[in-house]
Amino acid sequence: MADVSQQTETTTPSVAQKKLQRAIWFFRTGDLTTWNYAILGLALAGLLLGMFLLIRNILGNRKRKMIEMYKKKEASAVPEEAENKQAEVYLEKEDSSTKATLLQKEMKPGDITVQWKDGHIESLYTALPEEDV
Repeated sequence: MADVSQQTETTTPSVAQKKLQRAIWFFRTGDLTTWNYAILGLALAGLLLGMFLLIRNILGNRKRKMIEMYKKKEASAVPEEAENKQAEVYLEKEDSSTKATLLQKEMKPGDITVQWKDGHIESLYTALPEEDV
């Protein structure tokens, strides 16, 4: 009888072995389409969330730069208006000789004269005699 009891113990698997066999069978023959679709959906959700955050960051940076630019413009404009400085202009006595030379010189079409800030007046192009071709 000892032989019969030993045979029944070896032929009947334990509970842990049954769970292991069921898990091996499920993962070998189980339908994984639901798992694949779940992973695909999570990947799509992650992509959409990432794109949303990227676009929001780009727009926020643009807005921040525009606000800084407007603040700089305001800061530079406010002191000019607040102080209300008046410009003082000192008129110098004009040289009559420069007026006389300008009046005496006859302007030709195409002559361009330049008056510099220091008051010096000169012709833009020097008068060179044209050579006969």
